Amino acid sequence: MSDESVLSPLQAGTAGGLFGLLLAASGLVAFNLGYLELYLAFVPLLCIGVLLRVEVGQDWFLSLLLFAVASSLLYTVGLFALPLLLGSILLSLPLSLVVRWWGVDTVPQTVREDAHPVRRILELCALLQMALFARYIVYRSSGGHIPIHIGEFEELARFILSEAGGWAVFTLGYGLQHRARYGTLYTSGLDFAGNFPTLMITGLLLVTPYSAIMILGVNTFGGAGLYLSAIPVGAAHVLMRTLTLRKKEIERQNTQLQLMNVDMARSERMAAIGHMSSTVSHQILQKIGLLGLQCDLLRDTLDETQPPTQETLEEASQRVEQLDAAITDLNTTLSDLLVFSRDFAVHREPGLLGKLLQEAGREIHEAARARGVTLRYELAVQGEGPLLPFDRIKLKQAILNLLANALEASSKDGQITIGARQVQDQMQVTIRDTGTGIPEGVAEQVFAPFVSTKKTGSGLGLAFTQKIIELHSGTISAHNNREGGATFTLTIPLTVPEQKG
Repeated sequence: MSDESVLSPLQAGTAGGLFGLLLAASGLVAFNLGYLELYLAFVPLLCIGVLLRVEVGQDWFLSLLLFAVASSLLYTVGLFALPLLLGSILLSLPLSLVVRWWGVDTVPQTVREDAHPVRRILELCALLQMALFARYIVYRSSGGHIPIHIGEFEELARFILSEAGGWAVFTLGYGLQHRARYGTLYTSGLDFAGNFPTLMITGLLLVTPYSAIMILGVNTFGGAGLYLSAIPVGAAHVLMRTLTLRKKEIERQNTQLQLMNVDMARSERMAAIGHMSSTVSHQILQKIGLLGLQCDLLRDTLDETQPPTQETLEEASQRVEQLDAAITDLNTTLSDLLVFSRDFAVHREPGLLGKLLQEAGREIHEAARARGVTLRYELAVQGEGPLLPFDRIKLKQAILNLLANALEASSKDGQITIGARQVQDQMQVTIRDTGTGIPEGVAEQVFAPFVSTKKTGSGLGLAFTQKIIELHSGTISAHNNREGGATFTLTIPLTVPEQKG
């Protein structure tokens, strides 16, 4: 960035401040000794208005009292309002230091953080003076007289027209100042000043009515009416400040809550990783211990000091089979963990869910017959049922997991019922068995990873099944039956839901 671009905001602000001083000096010629009482009445309110402000956002603060008093002063005494405004701002500076000593900071943040605070004050003062000067030009050009008598319709129309002109100048000047500092005319989304129309409407609807009330008070009761009419302006200021501070507090709490949620999610992930590591380490160490034990037994069996016999070879063969089984168990545990932890996508194709259930049933039919368990179907669908999109391989694996669990929980002469029916725009599948059911301590976390009631289970089967069903935008639940056993219910939508966002 060149030096010229760095100095341009400073030069623009300095030029604006000097122009404001020139306007204030030109207003000295409008001094009227007959308005001395009004001058003295307006100055305290101007000083209070300078000290009161509501910081709304970046480079923007709002003082209802200052805007309303300055505007009504212009229509009451004319251009002498310009030097009177500048003098009141300078007079309020030592007052702000006294108030700050009491712990109350009345200096706007945009002034406190400026490298040249005096120049910044003159720049802001110049913006107000240019807006007041524009009001005066429009009002006088339309035939208005000083002091204004707003009770007349023509004067009221001139007043509204001049207010619109003044706020247009103020809004445009604020935008130019903002662009010189931040590169954009306005801050999008900022309360009261997000763009040109917003700031114009804020001035006309929020400040101008109070200016009219104060002018009516002066017209009716003089200086006393001015202070009486300032009461609703002060009340509006307190209300706006309260709402603004409350909004900032809510935003701060929301930010803090988001940070807490991030920390909580991180803690939950770390806890899950710790639990997973502990469980997996335990299972792997257990399998490795069995492998080591089988290796020791095999070494003892094949002792080189003795010639091998038929009995020794058979025992060695059994040890090898046990080694192979232990390695297979270890591989299954690691494979289940890998599948569960992987973020995979489903590849949906139109298919018949009833047909898929029958295929899964045929695959476990022999195992069920060997255990003396009967398979029964309750497919309450018309014909072959409706077509719905699903990943045949993954969904079949999920159903096989449920059927395998039901088969292991069932005793001889038990029964497994595979059901399916359409419920509105979903297909509902039930796997019901007559086995031992779900233990009470496990019912609430039956789908949690590494939760298993089987001695040799990894605790990932049902978690893996739930993940597959959720990838199909479905749901899965489980409950115990009154007559014994358990029922697993899963739902699959007939159509693929649209992704939001």
